[in-house]
Amino acid sequence: MRAPARINQPGRRPKRSGAATASSLSEITHPGDPISLHDLLALCAKYMSLDDLKLIYRAYQVAAVAHEGTKRQSGEAYIEHPLAVGAILAELAVDAQGIAAALLHDVVEDTSMSRDEVEQQFGPLIARIVDGVTKFNVVEASDTAPAQDARDASASAPPTPIDVQRKREFKAHQQVETVRKLFGAMLEDPRVVLLKLADRLHNLRTMDVMQPHQREIKARETLDIYAPLAGRIGLYLFKVELEDFAFKYLYPADFERVTSRLRELETTRADWAERMCEQIRQKLDSVGISAAVNWRMKRPYSAFLDSQQSQLDIGALDDVIAFRVLVNSVEECYLSLNLVYEIWRHYHDSFRDYIAMPKVNGYQSLHTSVFGLDGRLAQLHIRTHRMHIAVQHGAATQWLEAALSRKPGSVDPTQWLKRTASWVGRIANWHNELNLTASEFVETVRGEMFADQVFVFTPKGAVRELPAGATALDLAYRIHTGLGDTATGAWVQTTNRQDELVGITVPLSYTLRNGDVVRILRDPNSQPRPEWLDIAHTRYALDRIRRSLGRLRRAGALPMSLPGAPDEEPTAETEPERPELLKHPSGRPADVQLARCCCPVPGDAIVGLPGRGRLVTIHRTGCRTLSATVARRREVGMAYVETIPLGWAQLPQTDYVLCVTIDGQDHQGLIHQLSIWLAEHGISILRSSAAANPDRAKAAITMMLLVPATRRADDVMRRLRRSPGVTQVERDLRRGCDGGRA
Repeated sequence: MRAPARINQPGRRPKRSGAATASSLSEITHPGDPISLHDLLALCAKYMSLDDLKLIYRAYQVAAVAHEGTKRQSGEAYIEHPLAVGAILAELAVDAQGIAAALLHDVVEDTSMSRDEVEQQFGPLIARIVDGVTKFNVVEASDTAPAQDARDASASAPPTPIDVQRKREFKAHQQVETVRKLFGAMLEDPRVVLLKLADRLHNLRTMDVMQPHQREIKARETLDIYAPLAGRIGLYLFKVELEDFAFKYLYPADFERVTSRLRELETTRADWAERMCEQIRQKLDSVGISAAVNWRMKRPYSAFLDSQQSQLDIGALDDVIAFRVLVNSVEECYLSLNLVYEIWRHYHDSFRDYIAMPKVNGYQSLHTSVFGLDGRLAQLHIRTHRMHIAVQHGAATQWLEAALSRKPGSVDPTQWLKRTASWVGRIANWHNELNLTASEFVETVRGEMFADQVFVFTPKGAVRELPAGATALDLAYRIHTGLGDTATGAWVQTTNRQDELVGITVPLSYTLRNGDVVRILRDPNSQPRPEWLDIAHTRYALDRIRRSLGRLRRAGALPMSLPGAPDEEPTAETEPERPELLKHPSGRPADVQLARCCCPVPGDAIVGLPGRGRLVTIHRTGCRTLSATVARRREVGMAYVETIPLGWAQLPQTDYVLCVTIDGQDHQGLIHQLSIWLAEHGISILRSSAAANPDRAKAAITMMLLVPATRRADDVMRRLRRSPGVTQVERDLRRGCDGGRA
């Protein structure tokens, strides 16, 4: 359920004085115009002047002539597609130039009309927006298209395998170049990305008529690029709809199962949710806070991912129903939070203050969970009405605010870089500073912009965002190249396993964690070393390290055989062998999980078993459970029946489970002394059992331990063997496997 707008708050768009009226619309339209055009103009008339509407109508006329006679696969006239895209943008109050570009966005790509003709008729601004969403092959690919010298020989001959392969390669080249072009254009004007997302959204809404393989390609690209992009610019309404459509076409059975479960939960819990809302309203009203309180169901794709990753039923997720409390000021947000805590006990460690510390896309809200009515866990989001509009519409908020203030011409799109998070600036840096091919650029965006992120702080409180797996060295280069080149380590304030705040000195290879406060340690006489190429995780840091190493090599400070000169591309001979982090078969970075059936530890021979979403479960090669799972999937025709051979270097550092058997002399306090040592070294006991033989004073203990990634399994067992009374410690290799070290 969407939060209702309040009369005196943003969200209900007032009719602008001087805006076009129904009678004035009739002056510029004709009787034969489609109903969808009238609907679009009526929507735009709520916030545009008559001159703006005339511009939109002229764009429609040009597009209608250009697309005349062309049909979509559904059979409807093609012009209905740009009209629908324009209507999506009009719902965001995008200005007349943006709507006109939406109507013209396919004329350069699909008709004989050129970009220059668009510019002559509508000016450079609209032409630039149209060009930004035009596929690469239309305007740039003539020089890179496959050779046509064989056409004259046999125009009607069937394509050879080489031709088919070249066509595939060229198509892939076009796709990555198109994505890079889109990102380049969006740096100058956010209307480019808004138009592209609206175009993709309408295509997905009408994709049922396409062939299954076409739907799958579009859906996969949507999940990899366009839905994460919508999330990055804060356009939540687009993001969730793009994800759900892609989910529907990629995994139809799972989609039906999840949506059915959500409908069932909505039916059974609606009364409970309404009672929760009413109790919150009454509490806030009692102190004079006027608030809009409502609830919403979790979206299908999000519910599916969370259920897969947590291995819980959707009904057990604490945010399957979330409650929104919308108030008028920031002060009322915090006051409302305290009032809610007076009604129900809050769930420990659930509070997140995204008002004081917004997310990278500008998201602001207070998050908390409480034990609500009937003892059921409930998640609450508390924010102002203005924050809620920004949450829903992200980068488009500036146009909505301009329309609400009755100054729709006041938006300067070129200022959006200054108002947007630093990730947009990093894309600009990649364009300007890194010599990346199109495929490298798209892969970098996907891996570093859309993958999971960690947020760390400098000692002065500045927030730095890096991709998961980034190290202290990556942070040093993110702050400044000079700092990276002279870095020697870092001082980190973080929390230990007992949630105690501790300060520690760490090497540059330290993997950053959310919430770390990091101060980079430096020595002016220090310089980059070749082994740093194995430490850095981000593309930018690797590029800077290679350039610095190249300068040192040319100055004679390093051997001439050092790989990676700054002026040349690394070759197969010079590129250091550095395995990439594991990826899911979908191409996205894997969400790695160590299997509990066989409990692999670093050093074991392992394979990965892909699952839904991005999940890859890591098993020992001899795992019986793995073999049975693969056989069952193959028998019922499920996806992902092939395992992925891999090494530990391809996995992010993670805590692991170590199962051990301990034999010793039975004496009082044996288990206690073992537990004390384990706790002192940050090792948790997940499960334990003990058996004693009083007659022979012998004890046999089995333990399942959660070991930090920084500790080796053999070191742990060696230390346990030194404990008084312990005679033998061995790893229990029987769990789920055929025995023996794989």
